[in-house]
Amino acid sequence: MMSIMDIVLKTAEEEQAKSVSRISLEVGAKSGVVVDALEFAFDMVSRETIAENAVLDIEYVPLKGECLSCGCLFESKEFLICSKCGNFARAISGQELNIKSIEVK
Repeated sequence: MMSIMDIVLKTAEEEQAKSVSRISLEVGAKSGVVVDALEFAFDMVSRETIAENAVLDIEYVPLKGECLSCGCLFESKEFLICSKCGNFARAISGQELNIKSIEVK
């Protein structure tokens, strides 16, 4: 969260903003990020900054795969095994942690 806040504050400074009102993030199911911990950390690292009163929006991104054998696209909770043919797949989403948008005033 510290790295995200560094980016947010730098962007706000470049835009000559007086405050940050909203930060929207995309968090993948398999990103390794614990959303509760992220929210707690946000409260801590935003204190006494221009983002202190900002709303943190977190969009969950499910794990999706593309089969390496048959090309089937599918969503999974745990493993990247094709739901159609049972072969291995590659992740096409669900591993991200991205800043989607920053709203400033």
